[in-house]
This record gives sequence, C-alpha cells and structure tokens, in this order.
Amino acid sequence: MLRKAYLLGTAAAFAAASMSGIAGAQTVGTVYGNGASLPAPYFRQAADCYSVKTDLIFDGNPPVTVTVPDFNYTGAPAQDCAVTDYIANKQLVYKSTGSGVGIAAIFSHDPAKAGDISPVDGVQLFPMINYALSETSLGTNDVAAYNNGGTVQGVTVVAPGVTPGAGQYANPKETYGSLIQFPLLIAPVTIAYDPVYKKVRNGDGTITEYSFALRYARADGSGGLRLDQNGVCAIFNGDITNWGDARLKTLNGNHTLRDATDTGAFTVPLQIVGREDSSGTTSLWTRFLANACASYSGNAYADSSSRLPGVYVDSTGATRNTASPKDMVGAVWNKSTSNFGVSRTFYAGNDAEVVGKYTLANGNDGVAKYIDFTQNPGNSAGSLVRQGRIGYVGPDYVLPGVLYTQSNNYNLQTADVRNAAGSYRAPTATSVRAAYGAVLPPESDASGNYVANAACASGDVSASCRSQPQDWVQAASKTSALANPAGSLSYPIVGTSNMLLYSCYAAESSRTALINFLNFYEKSKTINDTTIGLLASAGFQPVPTAWRKAIIDTFVSSNDPNGTSLTLTRTGARTQCQGSGVIGG
Repeated sequence: MLRKAYLLGTAAAFAAASMSGIAGAQTVGTVYGNGASLPAPYFRQAADCYSVKTDLIFDGNPPVTVTVPDFNYTGAPAQDCAVTDYIANKQLVYKSTGSGVGIAAIFSHDPAKAGDISPVDGVQLFPMINYALSETSLGTNDVAAYNNGGTVQGVTVVAPGVTPGAGQYANPKETYGSLIQFPLLIAPVTIAYDPVYKKVRNGDGTITEYSFALRYARADGSGGLRLDQNGVCAIFNGDITNWGDARLKTLNGNHTLRDATDTGAFTVPLQIVGREDSSGTTSLWTRFLANACASYSGNAYADSSSRLPGVYVDSTGATRNTASPKDMVGAVWNKSTSNFGVSRTFYAGNDAEVVGKYTLANGNDGVAKYIDFTQNPGNSAGSLVRQGRIGYVGPDYVLPGVLYTQSNNYNLQTADVRNAAGSYRAPTATSVRAAYGAVLPPESDASGNYVANAACASGDVSASCRSQPQDWVQAASKTSALANPAGSLSYPIVGTSNMLLYSCYAAESSRTALINFLNFYEKSKTINDTTIGLLASAGFQPVPTAWRKAIIDTFVSSNDPNGTSLTLTRTGARTQCQGSGVIGG
C-alpha cells in the first residue's frame, strides 16, 4: 500500500513527536525497542519498509536522531520502500543503545534503561519497552534468571511472587510471559581501518594523502589487508603496535604496506579501537578471539564477553573491572568531541592513549568515528601527520555496506581474515552465509519442520528444544560452532543479531504490530533475497529458509504448534497470560 510518511527529520520535530505524535500513534500500533547498534540502520530500514517511517535514535548526551534512506528492492515483486509499505498504521520505534542495555530493558521493562530519546532539552522516555535486539545471546543461566530471579546485565529481578526491593524489579515471566529469543540475521564483525595513513602539507597549501599499498586489494575498493588469526591475536593483544611491523608485510605477500609514492620512513603507530559499552558486537568479537587465540602466549580473552578486558570508567561514570586475565584498556573517548587534537576529550580516569591497549568509544558509530583519519597537517609546507587506527565494527559503518544507506561518512575499509580452514575471506554476504553452514533450529529437520525431541517434554535443559529460548541461538562461548567456523568459504568472525520479545502483550495493537512485522520480515523477498535484498545489500545475510519457517511456526502462527506456548499472545488469551498485572505492551 502507498506509504503514509511520518518523517521526523529534525530534532525539534522528533522531540514533538516523541511523546505526542509517537505516543499518539500507540492507538494504531506503535511499539518501542532498543539494543544492538550493529544492525541498527538496516533494522530501521526494514521497519520503514514494513509501515510508518520514523527516525533511528542513537544513544548520546543528548541523543541523536537520523533519517535513514529508504531501501528500494528491484527484484520481484519489487518494493520501493519510499512509496510502498507492507501495512498501514503500524510503527516500530528503535534506539541504538548497545546489546547490554537492550537486554537490561527487556528484563526490567524499565524505559529508563533505554534512556533519553529526545535530542532537545529535557529527558523524555519511551512509554514502555516492547522488544529489544542483541548479539549477546542469552544462555541457560540468563533464561533461568528471567524465569526464577537473578541478575543479568546489572538488572536484578526477583523470584515469582516476591515483592521487589530497592533497585530490584518484578519477575518478568510472571508479568510479561515467557521470554522469546531468536536470530533475525547473520552478521559479520569486520576489522576496520582507514586506508589513509599519512598526510603532508605541500608548498602550495594542498595536502597529499598516502594510503596503504595492498597486494590483494579488492576490485571494489572496499579493502583487502590480509590478516591470519595469529596476526589478529598479535594486534589485539597489543604485540603489533606499528604498521611497519615485518609480520604485516609477510602476511601481505611479503609486500610493503607503504604507499609507492611515499619516500619517507614507513613507521605508523598502530592504535587499536573497541567498544566502551556493553556490546553484542564485543561479545562476538571476544568469542572469536577466545577461540582463535587460545594458544597465543599472553592471550587476554578468556571467553565471550560483552565488555573488553580492562579496568576503566565508562561514559556513564561507572567503573568497569573486567580485566581477566589482563587489562587491555587505555583511553575512553567521548564520541561527542573531535577524534584528534586539543578538542579531543577522554573521560577522567582513562584520559590518555596507551600503546598496545584499546581506546574505547561508545557504539559502533563511535568506534568508526574514532578510526576515521580526519586530522590535517599544520599549515607549514612539509608538515605531516600519521594515523593508523584499527578496530572491530559491524558492516553498517564500513564499505561496501554503507553505500546502501547512503551513509559513507568514514570511508573505512575492511581486512580479509584467514579462517580455520586456511583461506582468506572478506566479510561478504557469501562468506557470511557459508559461516552459518548447516546450523538448524531446535527440534527441526533440514526444512524447518517440527521434529519432537522426547527430552523436551520433561524440561531437560541439556536437550535442544523450541520451548527453551537459549536453544534458538548459538552460545556466547568460545566452544560455539560459530566461534571460529570451520568451512573453507567462511568468514571467521560471525554471529547473529537476535530479537528479544515477551510472549504476553496487554495491548492487542502492540501484539499485532509485532506479529505483522515478523510476518513481513521473515517472508518478504525485500528483506531476504540473498543477493539484492536489504540484508544482503548491507553485508548481512538472512537466516536460512528452515529457520524462517521454524520462527514463524513457533512464535507467529496462531496454531502455536506443539504446545511451545511461545506465540506472541494478548492478555487473557492463554493460561500463561491471564495475570491482571500484565502491562508488557
């Protein structure tokens, strides 16, 4: 149907709509969510193809809102999302906060966890929390805490029937029904760098830029630096600290990385950059490093973690102590300031970069912004500046994915990483799809049809069951099948962005907004065409057809197959959703 555009293009317009226009739209089905930054621009595009368009909100002080360009699918049937919606009068509002905050918001059902949503003065919050996104998969212990009480991502929920005390929250299962978790898309974590490493002021005032010379440069200009897994371990354990290191030359065909026109000494400090916040991207990154670097001497990564190993004060003023087995954090940068010079600001307590340690930034956007080489040399002829930052980000801030959201703000390239089979692979749609391999949904055959596991009837948590949220995702563990995929075609640093939902919703308009979105998202070629669909165009891949069938059958179908009791349900429609206290949307 033709689009009804509620485009919130300015800060003032967004502020006005945040609590009036958006809140008013609740009568026709507006739902509110937050979490992962890795897929944020593309999730926003998908939600805009589904129904009423709105801005993407980025975490910050104050928050920032961005109007994401509409996706135009040219396959069959075509959909230009600028003019055609899947359905009218529904809206998904999303704030990119990082996966950890998304999980905290779902467990607490506290809009304050998602934080301010308005870029103008004064704090404004979502009216409720309906969903979240995360790459940090919730495991058996996390689900047990949701059901029976415990602490996850700093949120303490009490057991069923217990009144929460100060700083605690009511039991979420008792109030909002069973937790739902399933993968939305397959995502690479890229190793990103700016191709320019030196700038020199010429006598006529112009600037000459020098870029890394890549023996294996990709034809599309999106990168081609080669790193084997030992090289990745050496860089991100702080043992390679200069781009002139002989090991990098060896990895790249014994070919110097120095620009052919650069006659100066090739010495460029290498500074690693990572996430400051609790991050699903970091969870996938550390999962890979814990596996790939297990035998690396002095490896800092014990297992998957949503925070990097270190002791530091973050942007909220909280002290984080995750330095196990060693401290890898140097500075923590305020991303609202310049990324160089006297106007660059680091947070107190971590206010100077350290060679061989991470400089941290909030969000994938913050990491990308810090890697970007924006500094220019002084005005005198011969003045020069060198910069060689490298870090990990999702495909949403690097080439070629940024071309599809018209947001190539940083021109960052990505490395080819040697996989466990010995092949170098770029983070392309094909290599990401190959990495997921033959992983099947729980209790399913190769087509996604339900195949009962007798152990599931008794609640055996060691069995793989559709009724157990932890079994729909790969574990946040270095032993996961996705920690370092074995296939020769696989890009080795991958995971899934997962959707988190409740199973009970008080407002039928909220439930149908989510049900209709999932029907569109899982079934539409606009999203799932593996060559030119929205996800593939951005460097992601849809989950395989078998997964999409199992997701629809289990969480969306009104038949609620096989008694899994996880279908999104309105209050009063099923025994588990009878509680009068249900306010989950």
